[in-house]
Amino acid sequence: MIRRKLGSKVFLAALLAVGVQVNSLAAQESRILEPKNTVLSVNPFGLMLDLFNAEIERVVSPTSTIGFGGSGFFGGEGEGSFGDLKYINADVFWRYYPSGTPLQGWMFGVKTGITSVDTEGTYWGYGFDFNRSWLLGPEGKFYMGIGFGLKRLYKTGGSSSEDFLRYIPTFRIVNVGIAF
Repeated sequence: MIRRKLGSKVFLAALLAVGVQVNSLAAQESRILEPKNTVLSVNPFGLMLDLFNAEIERVVSPTSTIGFGGSGFFGGEGEGSFGDLKYINADVFWRYYPSGTPLQGWMFGVKTGITSVDTEGTYWGYGFDFNRSWLLGPEGKFYMGIGFGLKRLYKTGGSSSEDFLRYIPTFRIVNVGIAF
């Protein structure tokens, strides 16, 4: 009888401890899930590859965002040299998050913008992106995103069939940033 009462008390104490732990985890989870509306990110690895990439993305609905991104490539002449600007790109984009959690998870997006290539000229283009992003850290403020896409370019101000159509791949090697 005493064993049974002692066993019941140990069982209740263990159940209470698990309940407190689950409640504590739920409280932490609610902090992580506090909605973020904007992400500002850059590609830190680009500095080693003489390229630059930065984006700002803002939530506009429960499943989508809009944003602006820019990138550039520098043709370096020597090790550690950025050299001359060889390529510059500026796009506006719209991204759809099918999971219903903007700024995190899988996304599909469309974009349009201007691309200027040093020796080739300036192009208007449109394309798509397929990306994956995460909000990390205790409050979900650290952003990380990867992805790829394709952009179709049209020569601006020219009519030569040779310059009419070009395709370029787009990569987000790794963008890291802050969500707020």
